[in-house]
Amino acid sequence: MSDLLDFKQLIGVSREIVGFTGAGISTEAGISDYRSQGGIWDKFRPVYFDEFMSSKDARTEYWRRWVELYQGIVRAQPNPAHLALAKLHENGLLRAVITQNVDGL
Repeated sequence: MSDLLDFKQLIGVSREIVGFTGAGISTEAGISDYRSQGGIWDKFRPVYFDEFMSSKDARTEYWRRWVELYQGIVRAQPNPAHLALAKLHENGLLRAVITQNVDGL
């Protein structure tokens, strides 16, 4: 609990904050990640750029994967972590969010 209190104190005295997130923030919102067991790459193989450009079958595979991922994205709702970042933004403290996520949450 001490670490959480220290973190809250640090946030409280900060003038600017950068959020750094990855798949974990959105898996909690119900969006499947790529690499974990049961994730997108368990169901679909990765399609790399050169293969995408040279193979109709690879493009079809890519878009099948995207459709499944998109279905999770449209159902997802922001979770407490997303809402905390939004609150920091509303309070003028959040300078930026750095993420690889494509879900828009």
